[in-house]
Amino acid sequence: MAEHTQLIDAINIRTSIRSYDPDPIDDDTARQLDMTIDAVNMLADAHIQLVRDQPAVFADANASGHLNNAANYLAVVGPKDDGARERAGFYTERVVLAATLRGLGTCWVGGSWDRSKAARHCRLSAGEELYLGVVIGYPERHFDRMAKSYTELAAMRDAHRESKTYEQFTAPMSDEARAAAPDWFKAGVQAAMKAPSAMNRQPIVFSYNPDDDTAAAMIDPNVESGQALNDLGIAKLHFQIGAGSGTWAWGDGGLFIHR
Repeated sequence: MAEHTQLIDAINIRTSIRSYDPDPIDDDTARQLDMTIDAVNMLADAHIQLVRDQPAVFADANASGHLNNAANYLAVVGPKDDGARERAGFYTERVVLAATLRGLGTCWVGGSWDRSKAARHCRLSAGEELYLGVVIGYPERHFDRMAKSYTELAAMRDAHRESKTYEQFTAPMSDEARAAAPDWFKAGVQAAMKAPSAMNRQPIVFSYNPDDDTAAAMIDPNVESGQALNDLGIAKLHFQIGAGSGTWAWGDGGLFIHR
């Protein structure tokens, strides 16, 4: 598993990639990803899988230009219950960050693929379902991309995607409460602001309670999102990495205890 500082780096340079080089994911990189997947599956009670060389799954999206040369994906598979969807979001994003550190590009997908074809190429046990997918592969002109410095890649990420403001991400808090919140909370929110979400709707908000020194993550009821539980898990992972250390309770409104 990557060190904390490396994961922060991955958060700061990760962006959704829609155009890929046709080069296949090499076997060594695939083995490294599978090792990460095996580890997180044990923690998540999920069945995340790397599926390679299945361009037919993305035929329509590739033909329309929504994606380009998409052929590989992480199949996000798990039990048929809401709590599992949050955990799957949390731990699949952990795999995404590991892939980022290895120079791979990713893009979460819910509608830009043929779900039925995708399901045929992954393993579904009794009581499991295919939640979502993550396109994965080498970004277009990836050798040029790999030659760029960390600072350049971070600047590309910032220019590529707009985000809600810090104030919007902490909507339950007053200006006074935001100012008084500890640095670890602010760093956690700033990392969560860089988390991917369905349709880039960013439906998660955070708050800090000074009475017991905890944070909470909540689904914003004012934001419509069919994948809010998945987005909740992703945002919680980014927050945890940004905060430096600590643990979350699962669920909408779950508390974070900083260690």
